[in-house]
Amino acid sequence: MKRVASGICLLLVGGLLGGCWMFPSPSDPTPIVISPPELRNVTFNQVDWFEADGTSVQANSLYGLMTWTYDPDSTTTFYLSVSAALDEGNDAVWIVQNLPLFAVDNEDPSSRREAVYFSFGELGLVFDDPIERVLGIDIQQMYVSIVVTAEPILAPPDPAGDLREVTSISHWSSGMPDESPEDGPFLDPGEPNPVRVSGVPVKINVARDVRAVQEANQKCCAGAFARSLDWLNRKHELGIDASAQRIYELLVAAGVSTPNTDRTPARDEWIAAKDSFARGHTDGRIVTKVWDAGTYVDPIEGVEEETGDFLEWLAGEIGTEDVEVAYYYPGNAHIVTVLEVYVQGTHVYVKYRDDEHQGDNTKGDSAVKHAQIYLKDGKYRFGSDRNIIYFAVSESYVSDGGCEGDTPEDDPPCEGE
Repeated sequence: MKRVASGICLLLVGGLLGGCWMFPSPSDPTPIVISPPELRNVTFNQVDWFEADGTSVQANSLYGLMTWTYDPDSTTTFYLSVSAALDEGNDAVWIVQNLPLFAVDNEDPSSRREAVYFSFGELGLVFDDPIERVLGIDIQQMYVSIVVTAEPILAPPDPAGDLREVTSISHWSSGMPDESPEDGPFLDPGEPNPVRVSGVPVKINVARDVRAVQEANQKCCAGAFARSLDWLNRKHELGIDASAQRIYELLVAAGVSTPNTDRTPARDEWIAAKDSFARGHTDGRIVTKVWDAGTYVDPIEGVEEETGDFLEWLAGEIGTEDVEVAYYYPGNAHIVTVLEVYVQGTHVYVKYRDDEHQGDNTKGDSAVKHAQIYLKDGKYRFGSDRNIIYFAVSESYVSDGGCEGDTPEDDPPCEGE
């Protein structure tokens, strides 16, 4: 029988695995040693930004990306913290703070590949002239300390870290200028808002096995919808005889992600086409809902629309529904598939999937990413000040008894009947 333990311990520093001593109770001082998840295949990248046609927007940007693989513990959530410095004599800065490595809560103990953006701006990188705004500054290595703890820590890790290689990675814009309410061109990627968690987070929903989809240029909407529909299909045994990638191809063939020839936004048509596809392939057992930040989505027959607070809507949907979140920035827009939502204090974070390198099936959507959703100047942002959330879409499973979110074994009766 497992004993409830308390206490903390450092686990993984500079890539060296240690142990964590958890003390069960004052009457039983024998420590229970819990092994932390070992981080494997850890990489650090600096993002080069491109337009969908291959035009360079900014090389060597302020966007950094850390990616890793780990095996989740069966019962304990651990916390990843990373400090870094560009030069050995510089003070190390906390670039990842208490990011949760969640325990298994969905009966799936398989390895997880995850990632998070960080800002080189926090390490003192500044672009002082117009040339640097285009060419950036190439960071090839930095000093890094990686610490995994059994509880959130209050101070950044010891700055005496390992010298780690930083390699370039390409991110391509989604190539949807007609969908952005803000005119372009896309000239300044800006920098990501770091994930900072200062306490124990609360998960809003259990982990989901949402599978990767490789997208062609300008096809992020079809990809986001396909990931969600595939998960619903497998969870509720809806009988769609297709993989996530194949569902994406079918959605593209149905017109999802095809721009309008008159250069007007096509998001209404895409949502309607996805809704028609989902209903038609499941005998009406998937219905679509939309959250709209203003008047960005016109009324669509058979699709319920809400316009209240976004985070309240998201919390109400993510428990049983799939959710795709769309955001825009100057001259472009993007949409991602949300897997999980977790909250710490007043801060809200998501785990999500997208294809950040469309058009190359060997590079994009290789990890589940973490990001913060936050309110600034009256608008919700997704992971960066530049990314303004303007609509979101959810898919609900409806049982034969007409109840949203029921599983097949609950069908019918509905919960509470």
